[in-house]
Amino acid sequence: MTRGFRFTAPKWKPVTDGLGDDMAKAAAAAADEITQGLKLELRAQVEAAGLGARVANTWQGRRYPSTAASINAAAYVWSKAPAIIDAFDRGPVIHTVNGRRYLAIPWPNVPRTAGARGGGGRMTPAQVETYFNQDLKFARAGNGRLVAYVDVVGTAAGSFKRATGKQLGRLYRQGKAPPHHVQVPMFTLTPTARMPKRLSVDQAAEHWAAQVPDILESKFEALG
Repeated sequence: MTRGFRFTAPKWKPVTDGLGDDMAKAAAAAADEITQGLKLELRAQVEAAGLGARVANTWQGRRYPSTAASINAAAYVWSKAPAIIDAFDRGPVIHTVNGRRYLAIPWPNVPRTAGARGGGGRMTPAQVETYFNQDLKFARAGNGRLVAYVDVVGTAAGSFKRATGKQLGRLYRQGKAPPHHVQVPMFTLTPTARMPKRLSVDQAAEHWAAQVPDILESKFEALG
């Protein structure tokens, strides 16, 4: 006699539905952690590069979808200043434009323009000439680079005050050149310049991408 057996499958749908919900929650939590971690690491890079908090805070992050858990959750991090970030990430070569022969790279001696928060960027060559009321003069430095400079008067404290071309000319004609009269370099003139590479955006992204499996596993285990 042949004996038959009947197998009734358990009702797996509640189990699989619950598992799917847990996976979606774990994926969303992992995406949140990765988004926050990558954003903060990139902000720290910018701060360490000396680009300031304003540029650092242009890094933003968001998890998609943002309003619901999803097994396909994704982390998205971007900058509101992509041109600045890209420039310091690649370190590109800058060339002259509009037929100009040289780029003017300012020295620390160049005064800053007045800014809304007490100080702006370095003055341009034209602004320096207006500020000191004299034309820039040019000389070759020891390394052969062309340097633009102005004549200034040194003070007892070792700082400098502006001296106009007319004032210096009058003193020279009178034989009264100031004892601390010096030539202070303002700009190095060069046909090209390479911006320093100060950021490593890809390295930060790869660092967090490599942690995805471990973070996802820890989030799933935390659900019990």
